[in-house]
Amino acid sequence: MERLMPSIFVPPEKAIFFGRRFRSIAASISKMAPGIDASLIEAGISISPIDYIAAGIFSLVVLVGVLAAVSALLALVAVERGVLSASLLGILIILVVVVPVIYLIYFINYPKLQATRRRSKLDETVVFAIREIMIKVGSGVPIFNALLDVSNGDYGLVSAEFKVTVEEIQSGVPQEIALQNLSKRVPSQALRRAIDILVNAIKSGSDVHGTLIMINDMLIKKQQSDMRTYAAELTPMSMAYMLVSVVLPSLGMSVFLILGSIAKFNTAYIVYIVPPFLLLFQVFFMGMVNSRRPAVGV
Repeated sequence: MERLMPSIFVPPEKAIFFGRRFRSIAASISKMAPGIDASLIEAGISISPIDYIAAGIFSLVVLVGVLAAVSALLALVAVERGVLSASLLGILIILVVVVPVIYLIYFINYPKLQATRRRSKLDETVVFAIREIMIKVGSGVPIFNALLDVSNGDYGLVSAEFKVTVEEIQSGVPQEIALQNLSKRVPSQALRRAIDILVNAIKSGSDVHGTLIMINDMLIKKQQSDMRTYAAELTPMSMAYMLVSVVLPSLGMSVFLILGSIAKFNTAYIVYIVPPFLLLFQVFFMGMVNSRRPAVGV
């Protein structure tokens, strides 16, 4: 089960319950966040957009209250010790104002981030799941039994989504409708397209096994294409990494020291600037490489 929301100081269930009194404000905010309803569905968060935003407003109110109380306590201690200054007061005010704004932005975009994570997990195993359905259907197993086997298989989030579909079919929902519901709620374009093609084949009475073979080949070629594109992107990225992390620190520091000796100003502080900059660049670069890496299972 996916986490409902990034609530702070209060459990998500409490935030949803007490957030109902902010539904009118949440309705206005929801108009400024288009697509949040689809993001909630794709993120696996079963709550209406208005209730979600209302719970976020309540969590924001609690966060502001806690930060205001802590800031007031720190200001009081600073006054008693005679160390209260304009800079300290400014920092406390920024803490009370900026942190809640950042939290609200993160809260609104949390479903989209969760949907992206779910998309990566689905794309990693979708090829193997479709391949099992293809093999089972090709050997004469009914499509429902093949879906059931995948739902009980070890395909991570794909198995969990197929388990929901199987439960819908067992509860009386037509097989095509249950598969269409699966296509609507998953964020993976690959799985969504595969399910849509499969549903069209079932409705039209086409050869399901042949369609599954085509879907399997399509998914494999798509992931291979993504890997080739990623490999092509790594070359300029690695050159940029070498330039910033190796060439610039060595040659740049040498040139800076020479110019500093000519201009006769202190260059010792560069030693304290370059290492933190390189550390931040390393973290940023690794995050960028990891974010661009395709989620493939072949």
